[in-house]
Amino acid sequence: MNWLELSFHSTHEAYDLVSNIFIEAGSKGVLLEDSNTVTESHEDHFGEIYRLNPNDYPSDGVIIKGYLAVTSDIETQLEFVRTQLLNLKFDNFDHNKLEIKMLDEEDWANSWKKHYTPIEITKTLVIKPCWLEPTTDPNVTEIMLDPGMAFGSGTHETTQLCLELIEQYANSSQVVVDVGTGSGILAIAASKLGCRLVYAVDLDAMAVIRAKENIEMNHCQNIIIEKNNLIDGVEALSEAPTLMVANILAPIIINMLDDVVKVLPQGQTFICSGIVDHEKQAVLDALVAYQFKIEEVREKNGWVAIVATYEG
Repeated sequence: MNWLELSFHSTHEAYDLVSNIFIEAGSKGVLLEDSNTVTESHEDHFGEIYRLNPNDYPSDGVIIKGYLAVTSDIETQLEFVRTQLLNLKFDNFDHNKLEIKMLDEEDWANSWKKHYTPIEITKTLVIKPCWLEPTTDPNVTEIMLDPGMAFGSGTHETTQLCLELIEQYANSSQVVVDVGTGSGILAIAASKLGCRLVYAVDLDAMAVIRAKENIEMNHCQNIIIEKNNLIDGVEALSEAPTLMVANILAPIIINMLDDVVKVLPQGQTFICSGIVDHEKQAVLDALVAYQFKIEEVREKNGWVAIVATYEG
């Protein structure tokens, strides 16, 4: 499969707006090249400094990149992106130009590597690219990841919010369902944080392949992963889920609640993210309408994650 890389050079303030446009068009994540990055210190838990090449970053502002699979819908997706970008108002910046480049699978995967350094989600939960050495610190849970062709590398706020909440809710009695697993990062986190059983499902066959590779890399023995829909997949499990996680998009979360309540038992927990701030109330209203009790709303840089208990 070929992919289009959408690249938009703009201001730091425009990051959330442009990212949301790319995601709404179909990109499941974004890559950020920030002019401030080369002047920041980059250390892992052992103090190793990552020296970055200034030529890999813009001299000012940020470059936001999204990725769209080349399918029959690609022209409609591109028209949506162009129209939405034209509607944005930018002041005193010389760039603001959309560039589009064709990539094959290998180019797409390798484009992450020069920018992807360890990400500290919490003091005890870290995501590290697989081409670096794993930690020997027994107090740190480390997810070794190769994003490959599936989004979910841990760089985006929605993934980070979900990881924080999984760490908070994980325990040895949890049976976890990860809906739309992508790279498998949330399923791997649940497994490594001690959850008893994890079921990961995605409708994208390529994502399932990459997620399986990441799961094997992290030596997680208690994860079942397959290409499937939510209802058929969960109903085939030997145990009912006690924790369900969906890091998707707000409209999809709202539309899938009818299926969620069919497979999530009363009293169990649902964590959802991928929600832009202005969509938060619509998701909260939908959850309440489906008899969920809102336990927690967590926000980061305009993105929202919600924890709710099903009381139906």
